[in-house]
Amino acid sequence: MLASIVSSPMLGVIAKELGADYEEVLTGFKWIANRALELAKEKGSRFVFGFEEALGYTVGTLVRDKDGISAALLFAEMRAVLRQEGTTVLAHLEKLYRRYGLFLSSQVNVTRKGAEGAAELREIMSRLRETPPKAVAGDAVTAVRDYLAQVVISADGTKKALMLPKSDVLGFELASGSRVIARPSGTEPKAKFYFDVREPVREGESLPDADTRARARMKRMEQDFVAIAMP
Repeated sequence: MLASIVSSPMLGVIAKELGADYEEVLTGFKWIANRALELAKEKGSRFVFGFEEALGYTVGTLVRDKDGISAALLFAEMRAVLRQEGTTVLAHLEKLYRRYGLFLSSQVNVTRKGAEGAAELREIMSRLRETPPKAVAGDAVTAVRDYLAQVVISADGTKKALMLPKSDVLGFELASGSRVIARPSGTEPKAKFYFDVREPVREGESLPDADTRARARMKRMEQDFVAIAMP
């Protein structure tokens, strides 16, 4: 299973527990399809599913690109199976949240105009790269993923190679399983900040209560990271 680096990390958490291979690639379905072909050749892997946050899905190997038809058919099959089991899609999603954690995603865009604005956006990325935050909204940063330097740096200073093409993107992994990703837009004068929250659902707790707590955490993360990036 494959996903872009700015997509929800929930798929990776599920894949890990089920013993399936999971990798993240740069944004764009060409990266998903090409990596699937490489893994099939290198390891004999069977590609099952890929997606990215902009609502694109690819299922199996019939269409090597995002394909709404196969995704719709898979969803219809899932709905039919769940109906036979006497449950619903939303009930099944809640079951997944209770097992793997409630995942929420959001995005904050910072837009600037003119040459001075472009320079400011470059400065934002440089500052985050040179002095990465130790924590975001009280959630400790456990690793920084620098896709331009192609390295993952853990909080203890350990470094590991990042096997992806160079791209001006920074990812901050947090102790809770949440994360923040920062990158400049490739087509517009803006910086994009992506936030993913993983909130455990307590035993006996209602899902709306867990959702409220997750959204409050998300808001704190957004406000704190924007203040860090743009003091």
